[in-house]
Amino acid sequence: MIYFNVKQLISFEAVIRLRSFTKAAKKLNLTQPAIYMQVKQLQERVGSDIFTIQGKEVFPTLIGAKVLKASKTIINSLELLSVDIEQTLSPETGHLNIAVATTANSFVSRVLAAFKKKYPKSSFHLEVTNRKSLLEKLEDFQLDFAIMGEPPKELLLESEIIMENPLIVIAHPKHKLVKQKNITLKDLKKEILITREQGSGTRMTIERITDLTFNSDIEINSNEAIVEAVQAGLGIGFVSKHTVRLELENNVIKQLNVINFPITRYWHIVSNQQIQLSPMAKQFKAFIHSFKLK
Repeated sequence: MIYFNVKQLISFEAVIRLRSFTKAAKKLNLTQPAIYMQVKQLQERVGSDIFTIQGKEVFPTLIGAKVLKASKTIINSLELLSVDIEQTLSPETGHLNIAVATTANSFVSRVLAAFKKKYPKSSFHLEVTNRKSLLEKLEDFQLDFAIMGEPPKELLLESEIIMENPLIVIAHPKHKLVKQKNITLKDLKKEILITREQGSGTRMTIERITDLTFNSDIEINSNEAIVEAVQAGLGIGFVSKHTVRLELENNVIKQLNVINFPITRYWHIVSNQQIQLSPMAKQFKAFIHSFKLK
């Protein structure tokens, strides 16, 4: 059996994550020699090289990658234990790390505002990011929850549907198609089509269901920018209806009457199966399931 201590694992994880002994030392408020000694002692206990230096950056070896994976699991378990003990003593306090897909930002912001009102001692960090980053953070144990669409089935994730997320087609209020009924996909193919970048959940869903081809030179990485492009008359946009609620109400843009639209997708609350939810996380999960969007 390999004997090691938590300081060695924490030091090694920080060095690999930051690719530097110096940066890890600064992050952990230790000296660089102290960090290096911890990692070297861990390497000696393992009995094989666990890191390699390439240029000015530090990378794990094959054995080091295995040690790194175990380190993250152990560190996460200890952090959960600390938080769990604290929240057991005071169950209405706690911190949540949540990341959301850009299409869910508006909805989740309203959920968190209501949750904070009910649990005023709670705190949270909210990050709005793309699908790729969401999955990376879930796999890397950085999140309590991700709010996203179409969660991947191949990863060890716990996923539950929380609400519908209809995708609609939008245009400038003066666009020729605004007054037309039963617009076909053939009609849309004659227009300049604007949607999210390749790899986004919105684009993947539309391409899979409609077989539409998007103009590769007009890829946009945010819904706000898509709305602005549509307002400017650049083309036809595809967005989540929840993200443009105010724009539709104020007639800044118009929803087109397209056959087979809206496309109904669902938002999911997703967590890593290997993480035990904290009491506060459990409360948030129950709360978001009961939340009614007005």
